[in-house]
Amino acid sequence: MHRSLALAAALSACSPERTPACDGAEGCDAAVDASATAWKLGPSLPRRALAPGVVLFGQRVVLAGGLITAAGEGGAPTTRVDAFDVADEVWRPLPDAPVAWTDIDLAVIGATLYIAGGLDSGVARGDAYLLDPIDEQWKPFAGLDPADARGAAGVATAPGRIFLIGGVSSTAALATCLEYDVVADRWTHLPDLPAPRAHPAVMRRSDGALIVAGGFASFDTSEPRSNVWLLPPPGAEDRSWQQRAPMRPPGDPDIRSGCAYGVVLGELVCAGGQAGGAARNAVDSYDPYLDRWTVREPMPVERTGTQGAAFGARLFVPGGAGPAALEPTDTLYIYSPLDAAPR
Repeated sequence: MHRSLALAAALSACSPERTPACDGAEGCDAAVDASATAWKLGPSLPRRALAPGVVLFGQRVVLAGGLITAAGEGGAPTTRVDAFDVADEVWRPLPDAPVAWTDIDLAVIGATLYIAGGLDSGVARGDAYLLDPIDEQWKPFAGLDPADARGAAGVATAPGRIFLIGGVSSTAALATCLEYDVVADRWTHLPDLPAPRAHPAVMRRSDGALIVAGGFASFDTSEPRSNVWLLPPPGAEDRSWQQRAPMRPPGDPDIRSGCAYGVVLGELVCAGGQAGGAARNAVDSYDPYLDRWTVREPMPVERTGTQGAAFGARLFVPGGAGPAALEPTDTLYIYSPLDAAPR
């Protein structure tokens, strides 16, 4: 997007106003006018999902684990793994995961799906599994050191590499960052973040630089932050995290963390999230080359407690919770800015 004025113009045409028919209404399933908004409601999930792992797997949006019932119903986690085919817009099951976790650190390299830690009833786990593309069976691979066990990390990938940025242990938000080498089957440490961050949004720039945006400063998600940092690519003379433009200015009511994120048209999009104990519907996008944030059209409803996955020019936001805390939903919201006509 940073290279194309045409794409920038297309995105800026999206109205920042809410859709009146879905103005903050939980579970709103009113038809979304594609000619007026960048957001639409996709096919419902085959189950409810709160705090799942989410990742793009080829042309499928994968949803792994998470809670399928509300806190008042027991808050049950699941081993289910479901995949949404972007082309035919149908949900289909994948083999169940070997663990029933929330806040799973989910990644994809090539034709292989990876689970690299997560939370087991609030306890951080470092066990790691991959879905073998040959026999479609889950198999263990090099797990994290117990001292590095985490869930709710920011996840990015490169060919043959998985990056876990921040996250939470069983008791605290983390500043540590890890890199997994597929060939060596080994985890190593990257430079620590300047401060602990849980549930951050992350991306890998085309030159190999890593960017982390926002995140909670505490384990209990009570301290959302707006900081943005960049880690220069391998080979840089000074490979330490550098401060970039914050997502929102100090005091902004939509400083939030735990957004569903993905890279859309070259920009890191952060949709929804949580602030002050409440779900938000704000959407922002970050140009990693111009170091500039732009406020985008908000989601039709508030959403927190889920991750996102981007495919082409679309961001998929499955499940999560609305204004009612710990109430998992089965909605799939799709952000498609190029489908929104200028007003």
